[in-house]
Amino acid sequence: MTERQLTYFAMTTVRVTATAADGPRLLLLAARRLCDAVGPHAALSAADGRLSARLGTGLHAEMFLSTEMRSGAPEASALGLTLRLLADDQTRASVSAEHWAEIWHRQALTEPETDRLAGELPLMSATVERLRHDKPLAGSALLVTGHFLSDLVHLVRCLAELGAPLEHMTVLRKDYAYQWRHRVHGYLEQAGVRVAASTDTEAIHDHTRRGRNAGLRCLALDDGGYVVPALLGAPATAPPWAGVVEQTMSGIYRIQGQEDALPFPVFSVAGSRLKGRIESYWIAEKAVETALSLLPATKIEGQPALVVGYGNVGAQVATLLDQRRMRVAVHNADILHLIDAHENGFVTDRSLCALLSAHRPLIVFGATGRTCLSVPEFRALRRPVYLASVSSRAIEFDLSALQELAVENPASRLMAGPPSRTWRIPGGTDVTVLAEGRPVNFHETDSISNLHSDLVYAGILVGACAVASGQGRPGLDQTWADDVLEASGLLEDYYERYGPPHGLTPSTGP
Repeated sequence: MTERQLTYFAMTTVRVTATAADGPRLLLLAARRLCDAVGPHAALSAADGRLSARLGTGLHAEMFLSTEMRSGAPEASALGLTLRLLADDQTRASVSAEHWAEIWHRQALTEPETDRLAGELPLMSATVERLRHDKPLAGSALLVTGHFLSDLVHLVRCLAELGAPLEHMTVLRKDYAYQWRHRVHGYLEQAGVRVAASTDTEAIHDHTRRGRNAGLRCLALDDGGYVVPALLGAPATAPPWAGVVEQTMSGIYRIQGQEDALPFPVFSVAGSRLKGRIESYWIAEKAVETALSLLPATKIEGQPALVVGYGNVGAQVATLLDQRRMRVAVHNADILHLIDAHENGFVTDRSLCALLSAHRPLIVFGATGRTCLSVPEFRALRRPVYLASVSSRAIEFDLSALQELAVENPASRLMAGPPSRTWRIPGGTDVTVLAEGRPVNFHETDSISNLHSDLVYAGILVGACAVASGQGRPGLDQTWADDVLEASGLLEDYYERYGPPHGLTPSTGP
């Protein structure tokens, strides 16, 4: 029987930083990853400096390495690991190129790359140096909820240096389309860390069972309130838990009213002075920059904007929009925050629907950590509007209600960057949700820079060690968290690094 002719139909390249001598080894590791996904029937061969593999009937892969030397740093090469897929006409229609591309891009970070990350996250590294002497996390099975950004890799490395056993660690993946997501996943798998979806409640209970069987106490570093509700819903799984460190207000909101039922301490980095006073500006700046860049060509000066939620981040968003000469309105359900917004010169109203109707915003930023727009608010819209979420979860806008309300099927807007979807609601108003309702400062980007995320991640490390030490009492005690963070030396380290240069501080005495 004559073999059908194979032709190229897809190609992808993963770029890594490594020594040129390491290139062939990395290419072989990537090729074996493909073959492992196929099973024992995969056949790998080498010829003329290239690798090839039979991935199935009528489907083959060719793999090769390219090297670009970086000027001034001959020891650091930019390597390209390229995969090309070949298939016959009959097979091609049934092949998912994205499936093979994802496997190919799960290339673990290299030593030069992790060294670079350590240099970008000096506060985390310094925190480890202060705390590592007695391995405070040695008796803990860590459950980490994380955005698959490059800083997560350094967090896991720091946890390991503080004693946390990687073989008993689980990472819950927040499934956003980050540029580094596949490489981060590959690093975790290579390190022996279990990976599951953040929505997989059973993974939390499985982690509890494995921690108990290993004689370890479980400790979670959560991002968005995934862990505590799952544990409170299954009390029998809670006893081996030392506690939870939560870094987002949306996570804190999910346990409000249940504080007395908590069988362990929740260490709130989210509500800390450290996070609220320093990090909020960075998040707001990235969110505003990204959201406005996603709009069609529009003169934004003089246009109305609305910020729902005047907390730490929302207040910064409102100020940044005002600085861009937009006419900014603010709504907050809490009257004290609303008064604060009013006295800072923003348009306000006790009724969100009234603001939407009268102010007629071009863009609405949701920064409440809860759902802020649903059917009544959608019905109050009087002009085409863009919705941008600044929360850490896709909860600000009730998309299911918007879809039910729509009189036309949602249409995808062709924009550079995160996908945006438009619904037409009764009255003919178009409602465009940026980044599919996910936080605009995260999607297809690394959000704030590592130098900015460094402070909060270092605070999370401090919180993890405090919880593991047994210092905290069951419940949610923000004063305890603030006291621990502010006594840790972290803020002094931050000021020493980023405060005034030595010798420039005015003298205070003779």
